[in-house]
Amino acid sequence: MTLQINTRVDSITWPLNQNLTNQEIISQLELTVTENGHLISNDNLSINKKAVNRSEAGVYPVIITAIGTNNEYATKKIQAWVTDKNKVVDSSPTPQSAPAKQLQYNSSNKTANPKKKSKKKIVYMVLGVLVLLIAIIFGISACQAHNDTVQNEQAQSNALNNTNSKLDNLSEQNKQLMQQNKELQSAINTYKQDQNKEELQNQLNQIKTENEQLKNNAANNQALQNQIDQLGSTIDQIKQNPNQADSLLDQMKNNQNEFMQNLNATFQKLVSDFQQLIGQ
Repeated sequence: MTLQINTRVDSITWPLNQNLTNQEIISQLELTVTENGHLISNDNLSINKKAVNRSEAGVYPVIITAIGTNNEYATKKIQAWVTDKNKVVDSSPTPQSAPAKQLQYNSSNKTANPKKKSKKKIVYMVLGVLVLLIAIIFGISACQAHNDTVQNEQAQSNALNNTNSKLDNLSEQNKQLMQQNKELQSAINTYKQDQNKEELQNQLNQIKTENEQLKNNAANNQALQNQIDQLGSTIDQIKQNPNQADSLLDQMKNNQNEFMQNLNATFQKLVSDFQQLIGQ
């Protein structure tokens, strides 16, 4: 499966001291999600904007994660430019000082010397103020760059922790499904030995109850729900035809093997995507 996040641009404009909704971000980016080249819904789209400090102008990372119909993941990082739209930038050229007129020295022009010294002092003062302002600007820029780096790393860490949590839940739910498969196989083996239909029905009812509980816990994962539904359907068929239990189990296992291969591929792609994201 090929899941891809598509945007017309790689950055958005974020008004200073304002909040942007996910829909506003999607609208600015003209974002779409495709799976195998076909557009799919944005309902499973997650936008991590915790790194954005909307009270201070600067450039901040925003991480977008999409989840496909078969648990496939895709990620994309864009930049948010926090700016003050009301700030007016003066683009007029810096006034140039008029060329100094050549002074004619004579014995009667001695009174010009004090004015020369006064002008030099003013020039030195202006230069000193400019140097101080430049130093302050560089200091602020360096501090902002450091803050951006820290916030970016924190946002990536949060996104990775959130994904790890989802993987842990999926792994636990899959273990429960495999345990129910083992219980079903054990119940069939016992029935082959003692041919006790009543005991088999009791065991099947218990496994079916566990199956329904697992289905409720896996409500956000359609691919896993399909496997849970298949187990439940197999249990119902075995209850009606115990003698066909072996063929029904073999058919279910073949389908589950294909599911496990897809699930493992999803895990590997998700880990690879986040390793590339962190390395950026």
